[in-house]
Amino acid sequence: MTFEDPNQDFNQPVKKKVCPVCKREFPPSQVVCPHDKSMLMYVQKDELVGTILNDRYRVLSEVGRGGMSIVYKGLHEMMDRTVAIKMLQTQHVTDQLSIKRFQQEAQAASHLQHPHVITVYDCGVVATGQPYIVMDFLEGQSLSDVVKLENYIAYQRAIPIFVSATEALEHAHQKGVIHRDLKSSNIMLVEVEGRGDFVKVVDFGIAKLTTASGKTPQNLTQTGEIFGSPIYMSPEQCLGLNLDSRSDIYSMGAVLYETLTGFPPLMGDTIYATMKMHVSQMPEPFNKVRPDLRIPEQLERVTFKALAKKPEQRYQTMQEMRDALDQCVRTQYETGSVPSLISAPPSMGFSTNPHIESRPGEAEDFDLSGGLFGNEPSSQSTERSRDKSTGPYISGPDSQKKTSGTKNRKTGAGSDGARATGRQTGRETGRETGRQGKETGRSTGRATGRQTGVRKPAPIEKKKNKGLAINIDWARYINKKVVLAVFGLVVVPAVITGVVVAANRMGNDNPFSLTKVYEGPIYYLRPATRDTESGQDLPGIMYLKPAKLVKNSKDAAPIKVMLDQFNIENHFGQQDRSDQKPGAVWRISGHKGPNNSISIDEGDYQERNDAQITPARQVLEEFLVELARSRVPNSTTLQLAYNCLSANAKKLEDADRFKEKYGKDPVFKTGFKPDAIEPSAFKVGEVTPSSLTFYLNGKYLFDKSEIYLAKMVSEDHVWRVDSFEPCNEKLWKETLPD
Repeated sequence: MTFEDPNQDFNQPVKKKVCPVCKREFPPSQVVCPHDKSMLMYVQKDELVGTILNDRYRVLSEVGRGGMSIVYKGLHEMMDRTVAIKMLQTQHVTDQLSIKRFQQEAQAASHLQHPHVITVYDCGVVATGQPYIVMDFLEGQSLSDVVKLENYIAYQRAIPIFVSATEALEHAHQKGVIHRDLKSSNIMLVEVEGRGDFVKVVDFGIAKLTTASGKTPQNLTQTGEIFGSPIYMSPEQCLGLNLDSRSDIYSMGAVLYETLTGFPPLMGDTIYATMKMHVSQMPEPFNKVRPDLRIPEQLERVTFKALAKKPEQRYQTMQEMRDALDQCVRTQYETGSVPSLISAPPSMGFSTNPHIESRPGEAEDFDLSGGLFGNEPSSQSTERSRDKSTGPYISGPDSQKKTSGTKNRKTGAGSDGARATGRQTGRETGRETGRQGKETGRSTGRATGRQTGVRKPAPIEKKKNKGLAINIDWARYINKKVVLAVFGLVVVPAVITGVVVAANRMGNDNPFSLTKVYEGPIYYLRPATRDTESGQDLPGIMYLKPAKLVKNSKDAAPIKVMLDQFNIENHFGQQDRSDQKPGAVWRISGHKGPNNSISIDEGDYQERNDAQITPARQVLEEFLVELARSRVPNSTTLQLAYNCLSANAKKLEDADRFKEKYGKDPVFKTGFKPDAIEPSAFKVGEVTPSSLTFYLNGKYLFDKSEIYLAKMVSEDHVWRVDSFEPCNEKLWKETLPD
């Protein structure tokens, strides 16, 4: 957009500003857009609009502007094709590094030929020395715009989008291209041949070319220089380390988290705070961020595996993540997200027989009291019986009327005297029948009812009435032997079964169960070792805090797990040994022993970590690593160690006093590897929701085998080192004793 002033000299800057996001105009005194917090920019009259670049591309209008480049809508004159022209801004023409990055974007995009990656057609340089790239002109919305507009995207719609995006990035990685700036605004949703939500991954402006691309890699970033969008950057990208394709997988997980919930996974008050959170803090689970949404647990596991802090714990390729997303779709389909018509329950209020209707007063139709006891039916009941077209009649003039279905007034209307005579005859006949037949007085009444026109009972009722007529001499069959036999065969097994069921529900409290099952985080792990002082072989031990007991939610103290009969090293699988460190959640089973111990039979790492212990331990490890690196001459990492302190610790010791105190002491062991701290160096002490303590054994870290006490506190959901001081060796021995 161009702003022109009639009194303005076009050689001078325009006295208006525009927001590059919402395109609103503001006075020159305004710095930041009040609507979306974007930096406002001066926009001058663009002389390129309306010109033809290199006799091929007509520049139609400006569609976007960033910190380094401008994007125009253009038209290929010969092919009549609408294209996008991305051009480096004039102020960066003299910057050779910016030009090389711009050229690298063209090289990276030119390697990619995939339907879900933006296509680059041409590149060149205009007369002013500005390089440009010609690519697809996409008319649609970015994923970021859709999320902002709709607050979130339902997982049913989101999964196909990310399947396509992961396919595009897998293609890029196979071609040796790492995006390094993957975010929701770089995933475009366009319509292609009537298909909506067609994915196009764009903006390879800071992409990295590896040796797999066939080009010689160029290091265009200095040591510690960081590029990317902090909300989506991987921990290694935040630390300025070398990146591989797994950094894009983390960014893809961050975009997936934002798409499903409407919130970024981690967001601090400043860019630095956000980057620190990516290094040391995990995002909140979906049910806490969006309790109003029902996001499948399997999809949440996919998202959080992509967001793992360590690259080796994530998906190793985009294809793996794509397969996991595809499995979510198959699982949703196989579990029957669409209700099955076969298994659907019948509708309430409808009979299974379409020929039978529910009629008011049907209960009165089956009332046989008048026929059984010979009473005169009421006139209303008689009239209702005459009006019914269903229910067969056995005898009497009304029977002929009902079965014939005609209105024979002469036959159907008898006098009162005839009816009385019929009743008297029926009684006499019924008594005679009762003396001769098997039926009792009720059969007589039933015969009388039939003679007087009472409706014949339904077959079920007839069977029921016959059953009532059976007289059983219970005293003949019930005696002490029978009662004892029933008690022995029924009651005793039932009681035993009830006791067993109740015991099984007790879980680990079952007194009849010899095997106990526990699940919880490690507080201390020491593999089998040899005591240098006594020369004895010491069996391995593990202290496990059963935060969740299987089939029992009761909390308990840490249990001592004896590893003498279990080779736990066969179950270690993490390269960084995070499955051996405090906070790693294990599930074990074995026989309970004395003093709250257990001899393990089976056990395995559950591929997840405690939400408190692990983040706190990682910050403490970072603190120790920065102290170790600061021992190198001219190192500046001591400041990074100081940044790990809590606000209270910083008040007690300023940066200068901290450097004086920890500049040389403690002295780390020769050959100490900062990235491989021994898991046995840590013991977990007291744990509360906002603080916890670690005991560190100096023999694994320092020249002197001192014991250090590290107290950690939580500040704004980020763990900090509150104190780090030597302590009495007795505390190490008494806490989770070996």
